[in-house]
Amino acid sequence: MPSFASALDAAISDAGLTLDRVREHLAARGVTVSRSALAYWRHGRSRPGRDASLHAVFELEQVLGLTAGTLTSLLGPGERAEPREPRTALLERRRLWPSVRPVTLELRSPPEDQVRFWSVHDQLEVGERQERRLRVRLVAEAAVDGVTRMLTYYQSEDRGRPAPRFAAVHCCRQGRVRADPASGLLVGELVFDRVLAAGEVTAVEYELVFPPGRPVHGYHRRITRPTSSYTCQVRFGADAPASVLRFAQRDLAAPRRQVEPLRLGADHTVTFAVRDVRAGIVGTGWTW
Repeated sequence: MPSFASALDAAISDAGLTLDRVREHLAARGVTVSRSALAYWRHGRSRPGRDASLHAVFELEQVLGLTAGTLTSLLGPGERAEPREPRTALLERRRLWPSVRPVTLELRSPPEDQVRFWSVHDQLEVGERQERRLRVRLVAEAAVDGVTRMLTYYQSEDRGRPAPRFAAVHCCRQGRVRADPASGLLVGELVFDRVLAAGEVTAVEYELVFPPGRPVHGYHRRITRPTSSYTCQVRFGADAPASVLRFAQRDLAAPRRQVEPLRLGADHTVTFAVRDVRAGIVGTGWTW
C-alpha cells in the first residue's frame, strides 16, 4: 500500500497542478492550507492531523479528481475524521478536453471553481444540416473575491472546417481567443464588466457563428462543475432530422447513459432541460 505522501504526490502530478493552484482550488472551497503545509504533506515531512487539516484532505480528493477515501484511507485511525459532504465534484478540464492544457497555460486560466453556475442555456441553430449559430447564456456566481474573467470552450468534430468566430458578447467583454486546428478546440476569454466579490452574480451571453462544414449529427456541452440547471434548445431548418435523442456521459471515455428520445415541435425545434447537473457531458444526437 502506498504511503499518504506518495499517493498525494502522484495525484498532484497526474492532475498537472502546482501547489499554488491546489491552494487556489481549496480556497475556492473555503479551505485555507499554506503552501508549506502542502509541500510537507507531499514529501512526507508531516501528516495532517487536526480536524481542519483532515477536512482539507477530503476536499483535496475532490480537487484532484480522486475517489472518496483514496487519501484519507492512508491516514492512521487516530488521524481520520468523518468526511463532510463535498461542496462540489469537479472534473479537471483535461478529462473533458484532452488537448486543452497548452491553451490554458498560455491564457493562464483561472481555477475552474472560482465561478459557480446557476444556469446554462444553449441555443443552437442548424440549417441545411450544418451548425449556423450558437447562443449561450450563463448565470454565474463568484465563489471567491476578485473574480474578473472566465474561459469558454467549444470542441468541433469537423477538423477540416475553420474555427467559429465570436459574433457578439453581452454584459462582458471578449478577451483573447485561441484556436487549435489540430484538435478542433476553440477557447475564448470572457472578461466580466466588473470585479466580482464572493457571492456576487452576473449573467453573460455570447454567440458563435460557424463557417460552412460537414453535416452535424449532434451537440453536447461538457460541464466541469455541478450546475443548478442546464437547458438545450436546437432549432433545425426545413430539413428536420428523422429522430432526436438526449444523453449524458461521465466523461469522454464513458458510455452514454440516460438515453431518451426527444420530440420535435411543429417549428422543428427540440428542447430539454436538466436540474442539478453533475459534472460531465450532457447532449443531444440525431439522425437525418
